[in-house]
Amino acid sequence: MNRFSLLIVLGATLASGCAAVQGATKAGMKPILINGIDGFLTEGDPAVAEGAIVANMKLIEGVVATYPDDVELLNMAAMARANYAFGFLQDQLEALKLAHPDDSLAALRLLDRVLSSYKVGRGFAERSLLENSGYRDVLNGRPLEDVPIADLKKALDELDEDEAEAVFWLAFNWGGTMQANLDPAEATQLPKVELLTLKVLEMDEHVFFDVGPHMLAGVFFGFRSPALGGNPEVALAHFAKAHEMGQVLLPLVLKAQFVFAQTERQEDFVATLNEVIEATPRQDRLLLDKLAQLKACRLLANLDAYFLDDAQPVSDRCMRLPHRYRLRAEPLEPAEPEEPAEPAETPNSTPAAS
Repeated sequence: MNRFSLLIVLGATLASGCAAVQGATKAGMKPILINGIDGFLTEGDPAVAEGAIVANMKLIEGVVATYPDDVELLNMAAMARANYAFGFLQDQLEALKLAHPDDSLAALRLLDRVLSSYKVGRGFAERSLLENSGYRDVLNGRPLEDVPIADLKKALDELDEDEAEAVFWLAFNWGGTMQANLDPAEATQLPKVELLTLKVLEMDEHVFFDVGPHMLAGVFFGFRSPALGGNPEVALAHFAKAHEMGQVLLPLVLKAQFVFAQTERQEDFVATLNEVIEATPRQDRLLLDKLAQLKACRLLANLDAYFLDDAQPVSDRCMRLPHRYRLRAEPLEPAEPEEPAEPAETPNSTPAAS
């Protein structure tokens, strides 16, 4: 064997070895990342969870940079961005607006962060779907905004059931942007997000721990006015299904916010939120339920923002939850102390001697 042939053999051996090491590294990283997601869901302290999701999110994105074509990693990255935007940034924006309605600059800064996270998450989901050659060929390099809805439907028909997760996170991130900041110029894109939402329900309604697709559909049909395709009854059906399948509290809170508040069902609004506040959180979904209770307390404390009624005191349990901001701009009146009960008379009792 001459020197040149030997170099070729050595080079091929080294390349093969490096590829094997990289493959083993990627295979070893995925269980760690998945366990990180599971640990995130069982965390009961939202502040700890927020720090954890940021760290895990950037770790996932670092791994994606190393393995840019791995669909599973791209879906994880899209999920992390969506959860950070919806569960923390967008929720903080809602709380900030209620607690400090005059601080419009802080609200705009936070909105920019919400939209940025959703945009990055959408990008990861789109990259995941573009790994399917049939989908990619139909889109032919066009951004989704420029793709006619008939062509988008053709592209989605090219997908297999195991690509439902990418469709879901695309719909979640894109729809989240619209729900956080409904720009009239983007209203023409709403039918595409609706198509994505219905497609993932057709493909796999169990994405994201059995709660994702129906909860997304509930929000999507609930937050829009009927003129823009909203439908309160359809939203209620999806929220009910999400709660039944996922057995978590968040669909109940979103039902109160996006259906009962907008259809003037005050009694149902109050009863549903109190049900959430008094519920025992599910331990393996502790974070989702804690975030739901924080949101329920805030909505209930601002009853007067949704209905023609005065604000009412909220449960003492709300006062013990770790709210980032005060519950509302104006403090709630304290609950009136209960009158002490009259002592019951003891049968056959005799008057005390004077």
